[in-house]
Amino acid sequence: MRDVFRAETWQSHAPEGYECPFCDLASGELRYPGNLCEPGDLIYSDDLVLAFIASHGFDPEPGHVLVTPREHYELLYELPDDVAARIMLVTRDMAVAIKKAWNPDGVTTRQHNEPAGSQHVWHYHQHVLPRWTDDGLYFTPKRPIVPPAVRARKAAELRAALETANQH
Repeated sequence: MRDVFRAETWQSHAPEGYECPFCDLASGELRYPGNLCEPGDLIYSDDLVLAFIASHGFDPEPGHVLVTPREHYELLYELPDDVAARIMLVTRDMAVAIKKAWNPDGVTTRQHNEPAGSQHVWHYHQHVLPRWTDDGLYFTPKRPIVPPAVRARKAAELRAALETANQH
């Protein structure tokens, strides 16, 4: 399943003239006046990824980490395998650092794609958030159990999509 969808072209949702704050931080120049990222936010950097404290927070602990590719990729769908793998390793390391530094009850990771998926910065990024019991971050009630026949149909649809991608 390596790079199965990489040949696809995905629609960009960035507005015309978009000044990417994460590319700006990665460059070290901070050229864009609207960028809320600061050099002091940086936690980790290598040739593929950056990890930094997010400019926006969630109560009760305002600090959380973003892990992002150094190169500009807007969506999860576009990530090369080496970048995707490095993001996951650095995400794990940031989760461990959060656990050691702030002693939360747990850690959540999440990532959003496209406007309907709640993406707001048009550069791929993985959130790593400290969590506390009853912190109220998620208010979504548990969903009903999906019947086995529906799950089997959905699995078959995804297997077919993967097979089609592998044939190209």
